[in-house]
Amino acid sequence: MSYIEECFAGAAQEFLICITIHKAAHVGVSTGELYVRVSLDKMNKSTKTQPNTENPFFNEYFVFEFHCTLTELMRLTILFELKKHMIYKKNLVVGELLVDLHSVWNQPNHGYFKKWGRLEAPIGENQSMDPTLEAHGYLQLDLAIVSQHSSPVSSLRSEEQDTHHLNKWTVDRDYDDIEKNLLTNVTSFTPSNIRYFITFFRGYFIRQGNYIIQVSFAGYNGKTPMAKNTTTPVWNHEVNFAWVYPSVAQRLLILVLSHEHLQWKCVAEFEVSLEEVAFKAIPSLGPTYLHFYDPLNPMIYVGRVLMEIRSETLHEPQPSHKLSSKTVSGLDESRFWHDEVYLVEFLPLMGHHIQTPATSYKIYAKLAEQCSNALEGQLRTPNGRFRTNMHSKSFRREVPYRSCTFRARLPDNRAKYESDFFMLDITNYMRSELEIFKVFQLKHPLQDEDQAKCLKAIVGNILTKVKEGLEAHRFDHEVHPQRTTWDINRQLYLLDYFAKLPNELGLLRQKLRSCFLEHLDATIVDVVNELHRLMAEIGALSGMARLQDEWPELVLYLSAGGKDLGVCRLNAKLFVHLAKQQSNTQQDTLCFRLKSFIFKSTSCTHTCPNCGCTTAIVIGCLAIVVERERQHFLNIINNDWTCLEPMVWQPTPAQTHFLCHVYIHQAKVRPGGEKKNICDSHVRVLFAEQAAETYTSPGTLSPIWNAVITFNSLMLPGSVNLYIRNPPLICVEFYNTERILSDDLVGIGNVALSVISEDRATDSSWDDTGGFGSCLRNPAQNLQRLKYLTPPPLKWVPVARKGTVQAEVLMSAELIEMSMEPGILELKKDPVMATGIPVAIRPNMQNFILEVFFVGLRNYSKTSMSSAGKRKIRVMMGDLVLSSGPSTARVRNSINFLVAYNSGVVSLPEQQEYWPAIIATDVLLSGFSSESTLGAALIPNSSNFLQRDKTIKCVPKTEGTSGDASIKVGEDEREEEEDEDWDELEWEEVDESPPTRISSWWMRFFFAMGLRPAPYANRQTLRNDRVFEDKDLVEEREFTWWTKFYNSMYWTAAEISHENKHRLVIFPDELEKQAQFGYLQDWAVPVQLVHGVKFKKQAPPREDVYATLKLQLKLTPCQCPVLPDPGGGGDGLPHHFPNTISPRNQAAIHALGETVKLIVRIYIVQGVQMRPRDMRGDSDSYVKIFLGGKTMSDRAHYSPNQSNPVFGRFFELEASLPGDNMLQIVVYDHDKFKDEVIGQTTIDLEDRWRTRHRATVGLANEYTRSGYNHWHDLMLPSEILVDLCQKRGIQPPYYYGNVIEVDGVLFGDETVISKDEELQERLSLAVLKNFDKLPSFGYKLIPEHVETRSLCRDDYPNVEQGKLQLWIELFESNIYVPQPIDITPVPPSEFEVRVVVKNLKGIQFADKNIFGKLMSDIYVIGWCEDEDKRQSTDIHYRSFVGEASFNWRMVFGMKYSPNEDLMVIRRKAGLLEEIEFKRPPVIYLQVWDKDVITRDEYLAAVELNLSNMPMPYPSAHLCKPYPPKRKRINLFKRKVIQGWFPLQSNPNPLMKVASKDQNARMQLQIEVCTEVEAANRPAGRGQDPPMALEAPYRPDTSFNPLTHPCKSFQHILWPAIRKYVLWTVFVLIIILGLVLFFSNLPSKLMGIPLE
Repeated sequence: MSYIEECFAGAAQEFLICITIHKAAHVGVSTGELYVRVSLDKMNKSTKTQPNTENPFFNEYFVFEFHCTLTELMRLTILFELKKHMIYKKNLVVGELLVDLHSVWNQPNHGYFKKWGRLEAPIGENQSMDPTLEAHGYLQLDLAIVSQHSSPVSSLRSEEQDTHHLNKWTVDRDYDDIEKNLLTNVTSFTPSNIRYFITFFRGYFIRQGNYIIQVSFAGYNGKTPMAKNTTTPVWNHEVNFAWVYPSVAQRLLILVLSHEHLQWKCVAEFEVSLEEVAFKAIPSLGPTYLHFYDPLNPMIYVGRVLMEIRSETLHEPQPSHKLSSKTVSGLDESRFWHDEVYLVEFLPLMGHHIQTPATSYKIYAKLAEQCSNALEGQLRTPNGRFRTNMHSKSFRREVPYRSCTFRARLPDNRAKYESDFFMLDITNYMRSELEIFKVFQLKHPLQDEDQAKCLKAIVGNILTKVKEGLEAHRFDHEVHPQRTTWDINRQLYLLDYFAKLPNELGLLRQKLRSCFLEHLDATIVDVVNELHRLMAEIGALSGMARLQDEWPELVLYLSAGGKDLGVCRLNAKLFVHLAKQQSNTQQDTLCFRLKSFIFKSTSCTHTCPNCGCTTAIVIGCLAIVVERERQHFLNIINNDWTCLEPMVWQPTPAQTHFLCHVYIHQAKVRPGGEKKNICDSHVRVLFAEQAAETYTSPGTLSPIWNAVITFNSLMLPGSVNLYIRNPPLICVEFYNTERILSDDLVGIGNVALSVISEDRATDSSWDDTGGFGSCLRNPAQNLQRLKYLTPPPLKWVPVARKGTVQAEVLMSAELIEMSMEPGILELKKDPVMATGIPVAIRPNMQNFILEVFFVGLRNYSKTSMSSAGKRKIRVMMGDLVLSSGPSTARVRNSINFLVAYNSGVVSLPEQQEYWPAIIATDVLLSGFSSESTLGAALIPNSSNFLQRDKTIKCVPKTEGTSGDASIKVGEDEREEEEDEDWDELEWEEVDESPPTRISSWWMRFFFAMGLRPAPYANRQTLRNDRVFEDKDLVEEREFTWWTKFYNSMYWTAAEISHENKHRLVIFPDELEKQAQFGYLQDWAVPVQLVHGVKFKKQAPPREDVYATLKLQLKLTPCQCPVLPDPGGGGDGLPHHFPNTISPRNQAAIHALGETVKLIVRIYIVQGVQMRPRDMRGDSDSYVKIFLGGKTMSDRAHYSPNQSNPVFGRFFELEASLPGDNMLQIVVYDHDKFKDEVIGQTTIDLEDRWRTRHRATVGLANEYTRSGYNHWHDLMLPSEILVDLCQKRGIQPPYYYGNVIEVDGVLFGDETVISKDEELQERLSLAVLKNFDKLPSFGYKLIPEHVETRSLCRDDYPNVEQGKLQLWIELFESNIYVPQPIDITPVPPSEFEVRVVVKNLKGIQFADKNIFGKLMSDIYVIGWCEDEDKRQSTDIHYRSFVGEASFNWRMVFGMKYSPNEDLMVIRRKAGLLEEIEFKRPPVIYLQVWDKDVITRDEYLAAVELNLSNMPMPYPSAHLCKPYPPKRKRINLFKRKVIQGWFPLQSNPNPLMKVASKDQNARMQLQIEVCTEVEAANRPAGRGQDPPMALEAPYRPDTSFNPLTHPCKSFQHILWPAIRKYVLWTVFVLIIILGLVLFFSNLPSKLMGIPLE
């Protein structure tokens, strides 16, 4: 898969973007209806609205489909908008989250699981617009990209989960911890708000036109002004915006737009990833030139643009997401670099393997807009007679050699490339050392200690090289003008990396030193892999394709007959000549080094290096030199080259004589690589002007030639040193020949020659056994000698065509310098082909016995091919061919064979990497003697079938009995180990001590006495006897199978998983993908038979698979008298030996031939993330089952409008093997007009029936005779155990007291719950559960389980459309079959929730009364399923201290499913349809202020999840906001709770008053009753009977003033004005008294008689 992905990354394919929106949190908007809108590339999808909550729960699943290339997909950005539904104006965006698909693709499994994204303020909107929207909250989502070539991964489980956590509604609160599960990776540093400045200064373009540059980032689009009608536009324009870094939007796309034909057209594009330019600091790039190429034809250079990216950290918490732009002053680039004039010179010497019929060629070079002069010449065809047409030509330039030259003006940044060259140097050094080490391993295959010593020396050398580089300050480049931020960041990053590297290398060395001998081989493999990883890392760091200071691509063109034949794209910097002052560092670049340049076809779009599109190989030199330093450059190379005049060169010496040997041993051909399945193949080798072929190897897919091709007198220009430094490439062509068809080229490859100079040729042979002594003394010296071994060791060379590897050839080649002798010119020049590779490198052959059990052909689909004649299967490995007997009659799509076993002796190399593949072919027997091959299959990894640690002695068959016995014994002792071929695939459970075998009778006596002298083998699983509290022992009557299923899902949520409930195993994918059960392939390996390959343009080729062949293979080393054999093929041995099979195998083969009648039970549990097929809403899914011509449909019981439908359906069908071996389960979407397929899955029943892991009925975790966990296998655990022991031929189990002994191993009872069942059955089940600990068995048995199968559609192969959870059971149909398990889903139970709102404290004030006093008229509303059915308390009027009393009961009905822990809501959708929602059981309570004229005002709220509720506080003064670790309770179990709950206050109150009591809290009593309890104890709402509540105590001032005028005067007006009234009356009385007094005073005075 990886190869295809690598080579066809540019091909269009199907992608699905799968999104689940779980919920939002802390959104800061508590009123109104919220929904999420998802936008991706002009497509929009929205969730349903959620009313009046700050934490809306959505749980909706969306899928977007794309057919495009990976690069096009990576450019897209997903926009999640949380919106508030408005009636009278445009819906308001509360917050938005942007995720680019590139960051999703880079995740493990290409997806995020249950991650929280931070909602940001909307782009381009000012925050002051709506002050109520301060907090923006978080959104929890799953996001996955499913592609055609990626294995269908589940977006269900996160990377670190184990099998128990598979649950779509995981209640595990770890996921609710927002900080731990953020989308962005905040390990490096905290996210900060950054303002980015992207400046475009000026550009240079090839074509004249009007140019604009547009920069796009996560929804922003900024543009420069238009530069009119020019090739050198000047913009000096800066675009800036603010964003969070690091974030999930990383890609910056720069588009160059040109105005052509009255419209704007994109002429070039460039992508910058902010992560790549950040180097663990903040992103910055430039100033630098970016080079642009035509997006349709990347060979065409469009132009370059001088630009810069800067970034500044902002300190404000919420930057305004606005994009702005402005004009800036121009840039003086001489501050950063100086331009130099470079002379680019390409000197071709000779070329071969030029694929053209033309007779002349033309070659030239191009760099950006500069182009060189062209060289022309004649092409020649190699001499000699060839079996197939010779299409390849060659050329050779004459002395003196002319070059292609041109001048180019480029920035001189050579000082900055210093570190890149150093890193390149280290990777090349590591690569060559590891290759030599591979040779050392071949030469001393089993001497682990010597290998470890050499490896230590290699690690030491690398360490020294790195330290030397650090000491020589290879990273501290001195740049005379100033350095950019990017240079400084990168330098610090590299210094940091290389400072840590010696520690890593030191650890590797330490690992080798301190390793035990028995683990040494594994440690060596680990260390080599780790070195390869480091090498790849340093190679990536040297990033010669870096963004800053990049030069344009240098392209060499070769054309013939007026047409471009091939292009060679090169990184120009690799060929630059470094400046004088640095020549003392001996830095090696490829400048003017002899190199083989590979030219690829102009139409080649493959992205892998070896795609088989090579059209020529040209050997030549290339140099890029600063013109003023040319003399210095000529002085350096004057040993090898002399420049006669500009552009004319002469090598010294003029030419050297070489001898070339090519050793070709064998090949592995992929079947179906061509139209024919079996081919007569030969290999053609081309080098210089010569070509030669091997002989044809007749009809096989693993041909062995054992040939040596010698090119005698090769005259190559220049000295041998030119070739040693960069060995030239020799070309390999692989052909199929068939008499009827014209020749067929299978593929092309190339192999580097090993160049050996004359002085080294003598002391570099394999035979010097300077041996281990020298290696121990000086391993490094020995390694150096291995560099120039002659002959070079063989290696597999891939041969490819059209982007896929079609074959691999085991070969090597060398070029040996020859001294000039007088008679050498008279030697014949033609190549010589001989047989017999030198013994030193020829694989050492050893004899093995290959046994094949031919199970049969399955899923046979070629009806036309199967109608006529019988067929047989041939299995070929090396020089051995084994055939099955002729086929029996076809039963449906299955074919068996009359003779199903064959075996023979095959000679294989000792080194397993040299082993040929095993080939199986399907042969049609049409007449008496004529045969035709229909299809073939290649079985790779043949070493998997090796029976390790076993040998068979083959004795020539003299007497029938002895031969018989010897092989029978061999068979039997091997049968014990038959599972070892899968031991790499098993999961080993490491126990602290090896299982104890009981050796003597007195041990048994001890046990009989009740003593235990040996430990249990399963002691890790034995638990302490736990005493459960009585209150936990729930009545089993109410439990069903679903109890067990859901109890297995919630593994860690303490509230939900119960130790005293039974469990089963939920596998996260298909049962046949479980490595612990050997992929169910222990009894036979399935192999796809291929009949040809369909090549598609721009896409991976598709193989035409028409059947599955099932085989069982065993390879066992045999000690045979090896006869002398000159050819290395081991032909002196009788290949076939007598077919004597052990009785057990004979019985097995006999069983394969018989028809078995089965009863198949299919239990469909539920669907997960079903792909919606309807335009609106989720799917209405149902299941349909196909098996052997029978169909069962469940259309009547479709599950309406669910993306996670719970089916709970059971089906039973009859089948007969091998005819009905494939069960097909299809999920349809129910529709009024036509039902559509959502997806399908197929299950191989034969694998389940025949595997030794017992996949017929899973083993329950505990043995129970009745109840929801009742044992439903036909045989009891003790019977199963006895039966398995009998089949294996070991003694039956012994029971002593409470211990069982099987196969010499002890086991104790593991039961935790069902302790009252029979002890014998419990102990037997303990053995079956630990079956892999028995020495005679060593494999696991399949437990009771539910498997999760991916659903796919035919039109989208490999693209997952959803998952189906199910399990199947198989029984023989002629015996009694137990009752099926009832898995009908438990309907949700009716509950009544009674909430009594008692008191409130610390509530905000919302009003002022006429006297300016703060107060609130408080009431509480609550709802559960439906916000429209909300209930309200009465109003506590005129609360002056933020307190209120209600003692008011609200009663809510609820349908709740305890298994799923969700409440079920049913609503009408249309006239007849009813749809079902599932939501967490949450009660919503909100506190409001009543207003008469204006709208009521929201004050505070609380949301309580009844099944997962934090413990309330016992008193008001203790009540504070919940800490994260507060204990939680499940009210459905606890029934009643009373206490104080903290409230979430409105963050933007109207009256912003500093109050002493900030914590709003509410005293509640909550009771949950079942339907029966509610009927027995009814309760009224509010304060009504039955069970009426007392009216609360409220102050006298609390009443409605509008309805009680007198009371309001008494309680409101009078207390406020009493003082004034009394004073007024008092003053009035006094005034009145005074007035009366003074008015009456005159009359009184007058009335006084005068005396």
